[in-house]
Amino acid sequence: MIGLDMEMPDMDGLSGFEKVQEACLHPVPIALIGPMVKRRIVRDMLIAKASGYLTYSMSSGAILNAIKLIASGEIFVPADMIDEDIYAHSRFLTRREHDALSGLFAGSSNKEIARKLNLSEVTIKHHLKSLRSKLNARNRTHAVCRAIELGIN
Repeated sequence: MIGLDMEMPDMDGLSGFEKVQEACLHPVPIALIGPMVKRRIVRDMLIAKASGYLTYSMSSGAILNAIKLIASGEIFVPADMIDEDIYAHSRFLTRREHDALSGLFAGSSNKEIARKLNLSEVTIKHHLKSLRSKLNARNRTHAVCRAIELGIN
């Protein structure tokens, strides 16, 4: 897991985060750290696939629990910073759900997605079912449409 302080002089906001993301050879959870910010900014961070946002004002116990959640593959954002719109619709997709969604965007079959991710086809079906549920989508095509509507890519 990586923790990036958004207030560091060379971070340059989300573009700094995206540079670090691109520099990683393998997917790694990246938590952003900084002051309280507007919900719109947190939404943009989550859309850019940040694994969470920790504020300077959090207690050490809360930070430790947030790090444990992020390290286990979950997403953490303080409750008062959650953008209700994106939360209500996407319920924060897991990394594997994002991977499966990328396969849908590419027009891949379940078998092709499974092969690319080195997972079983049954596992992909599970991730797609969860994805459809979180996006409130009826089928694969509707899931892609809902993701586009919500700005999830």
